[in-house]
Amino acid sequence: MANANGAIGWDDEVSLSELEGENGNDDFVILPEGRYPFTVNKVERGTWKGSEKLSACNMVKVGIIVDGGEHGRSYITTRFFMHRKMIFKINQFMLSIGIYKKGEEPGTIPWSKVAKGQTGECHVSIHEYKGEKSNEVDKWLMPKEDTPTPPSEY
Repeated sequence: MANANGAIGWDDEVSLSELEGENGNDDFVILPEGRYPFTVNKVERGTWKGSEKLSACNMVKVGIIVDGGEHGRSYITTRFFMHRKMIFKINQFMLSIGIYKKGEEPGTIPWSKVAKGQTGECHVSIHEYKGEKSNEVDKWLMPKEDTPTPPSEY
């Protein structure tokens, strides 16, 4: 049984409207184009089957929550393709969360250091596909300080 602060028991029933959030999108919005802070929410490894533009390769999907302040929050999933053509994008992301330092030779790509709770800044744009709008990251930005942001405690 749910208590007054919202906690639920292991066997409590939930409704479809609760699962979808009050407005069906967990209160995430489409943010106007601009610079915003983000927090890493999810990191998943997978594979890309390939396309005409990019051959098959490993891939990492990173989900971030973008804080738009008075505009609200947006959830964005970005795919990082483990391909030589896409190294610049991986480098931007690693610099933005403080794992890489500008001018240092990175060596291997340390995906194991990317964790939920790390923060950075990005430039967000609006993407439209088949009439549906969503936010996407068009650039990962350098941190204001030259120190990594550790994952928060959960």
